[in-house]
Amino acid sequence: MAALNTATVIILNGGYEFLLLKNLRETHVLERLRTLALAGKPIYGISAGAILLGPDLDLYAYLYPEDNTEQLASTTAINATTIRIYPHYDVHCEVKPQLPQLITDWEHKTGVTVKRLTNNQGLLVHGSQIQMIDSDS
Repeated sequence: MAALNTATVIILNGGYEFLLLKNLRETHVLERLRTLALAGKPIYGISAGAILLGPDLDLYAYLYPEDNTEQLASTTAINATTIRIYPHYDVHCEVKPQLPQLITDWEHKTGVTVKRLTNNQGLLVHGSQIQMIDSDS
């Protein structure tokens, strides 16, 4: 915890979002990350780490229930932002052609919007300001 409190920036790496969420909860880091993020500490999320900066893993529980090997009943994440993202969207659509329709169906069902990000894109969120970062431009 001391390292989190004194860090200039925090980087949350990628991997399996459900396992990462479970580990952050078990180590009591989840709440601390939320507090630090809301206080303005820069946190850089990569893939699953970026997903966890959002409110929950509900979209991923819907799309990939088999990935919840941790059998998490609650998918509440760091909740540093209300933005829900789907990273690697371009690559995942090639592997799973039905993905665009599945995400659209989930959006209609929940009334929630998902920001689809390619491997060349990211979001910079600072308070209520949101900026798309695109390495192609």
